[in-house]
Amino acid sequence: MSIFSKVKVSSFSILTLSVSGMRCAEQYEIVCKGEFSEVAFYTKLYTGEKDGRRLEKSAVQSTDEIIKLFNDCNILKWDGFNGPNPRHIRDGYMFNLTAEVNCGTKIYASGSNNYPRHYHELLDSIRDILNKN
Repeated sequence: MSIFSKVKVSSFSILTLSVSGMRCAEQYEIVCKGEFSEVAFYTKLYTGEKDGRRLEKSAVQSTDEIIKLFNDCNILKWDGFNGPNPRHIRDGYMFNLTAEVNCGTKIYASGSNNYPRHYHELLDSIRDILNKN
């Protein structure tokens, strides 16, 4: 392997992306099921002592297409991203991303109105997958 070769996602087991704001809490989850992956969208439920989530939509997508999306968005570089809220911003959205890729590599990223490069492309693509099916 060349020192100039770029490490890429070659496999994954799960990716969870939580997005929350003042009036909403959403969670997107992609689980590898072999050749195909299950993409799901949940809303957060606040029900007293116990919090939960409700499945709103789900879809099936080729695992190869999901891996391509992860590489196009360069999610391996997101690991450790912690985007603090910009000054003077009082409202907006927060996100948390956790993923397990390449047989055990864990990725964690979070931010408040501050996102890693290609964040919006990833989120839009996940939503497109859910709306297409």
